[in-house]
Amino acid sequence: MEEILIHPDEHYLFKARAVIPVNRPPIFSGCVEIKDQRIVGIYPYKEVKNARFKAKLIDLEDTVIFPALANVHTHLELSALRFRVLPSGSFVHWLHQLIKKRDSLTPIEITEAARFAIFELWMEGISVVGDVGNTGLTIPLLCESLLRGYYFEEILCFKGKVELKKRQSMDGRIRTTYSAHSPYTVNPIMIQAIKSYTRKHRTPFMIHCAESQEEVDFLLKGEGSLVNLLVSRGKWDGSFSTKGLTPVAYLDSLGVLDENTILVHCVHLTEDDLKILKKRKPTICLCPRSNLYTGAGMPKLPELLACGLRVVLGTDSLASVDRLSIFEEIRTLHTFYPEIPPSELLLMATEIGAQALGFSGACVLEEGAVPDFLVISLSYPLSEDPNEALVEFVHSEKKIIYRVHA
Repeated sequence: MEEILIHPDEHYLFKARAVIPVNRPPIFSGCVEIKDQRIVGIYPYKEVKNARFKAKLIDLEDTVIFPALANVHTHLELSALRFRVLPSGSFVHWLHQLIKKRDSLTPIEITEAARFAIFELWMEGISVVGDVGNTGLTIPLLCESLLRGYYFEEILCFKGKVELKKRQSMDGRIRTTYSAHSPYTVNPIMIQAIKSYTRKHRTPFMIHCAESQEEVDFLLKGEGSLVNLLVSRGKWDGSFSTKGLTPVAYLDSLGVLDENTILVHCVHLTEDDLKILKKRKPTICLCPRSNLYTGAGMPKLPELLACGLRVVLGTDSLASVDRLSIFEEIRTLHTFYPEIPPSELLLMATEIGAQALGFSGACVLEEGAVPDFLVISLSYPLSEDPNEALVEFVHSEKKIIYRVHA
């Protein structure tokens, strides 16, 4: 992949076989006009090919122009575990493997693998990222990159408490805040404290929720393999008592669900859970390939969309996927739910994902936006029927050959 840097005071016209703005239908034999580091027009090339203006024409031939992507949830600190944690039919079995392998990593291994993973994110077309970690080792690496997004310092504290010190953004592009790992690894007081911190500092609040059936059993009954795991690691708090609530109902009882909450996974939901989500309107971040790898199952995407919820996409970590590819997340969801319009999935992966992390205006291809888009070569030409073209785009093998940015 090569980069094309847009310079100030320059006028460009990028022409391609198709332009997919996502928030409107594809434009075949389309072009993107850029002037003074802003997109000033997106239209069919035939409308301007005889016009007299001094734009530099860049003919991208048989390619597709597409906006940069948002990966709302990943764990770069776990990148050294690629291919080292086996897939499982049991989430807790997978989790045991993860903990054992993670505890054996050195800071150097974590840092070097994360450095390469950040490069991989860029090569996969990511512009905005939500990175969740426990050590802070990836913060300087993110600040050295061209990515924008959040570093979420993830709290795991089922017994005791952790002081939440004010975090400073290391860079205007990379912001920092706290997140809670899950209802089974963070006690209720700390979950509320972290949410209070994010409210005060106006940052997103992120937490894994309803990822596995074992998590549901933990909160409904106070028993099962997750309790055994906490006991074996000396993390169990004997004073914790379950209230017979699902993960969603439990978090709602703590008052932490609102439009600035990002719930990650949401695989195991009841009808009552969906009613709560519809009322509270949190963002739902899906990581379907990870869910399949860990044996958690598939999220109920049609039901989530029917509730009018904002749904976005993440890859989760390289401990549960082989690539940090949002395009593969889209393809997986459309394979399971072909009735979902591809345009909705593509919006989740771009504009809506960036908005969820507070980066409105990023990952868009429209007039007035700062240019940040991908030039993609596909394995076969797209149909010129707009709906068929989007289905073909979702399922086609893709190679990003250029990244265009200011």
